[in-house]
Amino acid sequence: MIKYFIAGFLYLVLALTCNAQQYTQSAGLRLGKTSGLTYKKFLVEEKSVELTLSGRNEGIQIITMYVNHLPMEGAFSEFFYAYYGMGGHLGFERFHQFRKVLTSIDPPDFEYEDQTYFIMGVDVILGVEYRWLSIPMTVGFDIKPYFNYIGMRHAEAYFWDAAVTLKYVF
Repeated sequence: MIKYFIAGFLYLVLALTCNAQQYTQSAGLRLGKTSGLTYKKFLVEEKSVELTLSGRNEGIQIITMYVNHLPMEGAFSEFFYAYYGMGGHLGFERFHQFRKVLTSIDPPDFEYEDQTYFIMGVDVILGVEYRWLSIPMTVGFDIKPYFNYIGMRHAEAYFWDAAVTLKYVF
């Protein structure tokens, strides 16, 4: 009788340990306005660095963010986590609205000229992630507002850069 109790106890402890196991890194896709390839590496428990290589506005950017993760106690599953963080980006984007070119004098007619600009800026992220570790993957939804300095002459902000992320855990 006692050996069945010990065996059952060990099974329960091992099962809980396997489910409570957290991942150390993941890679996948971010699908939204700022779509791209993303990689996350946990530095310490529930604090990570996330790198994203994205294509936005016919350009390319690298985004680096420091992200904090919090278990969602009120959720119906223990695998839901809220996360928030901040970082920055560098890259190039093509803009259509910055430079007007006069194409004819009578009547006056203007066209916008496409130009590629160097950009840098600040990013903030707020999201929810479901860690489906039995598959192993994570599914997340986030909003990532960002502020751009464009060509060091213009500035603009976007507040609703929402996306779905799918990542493979390894």
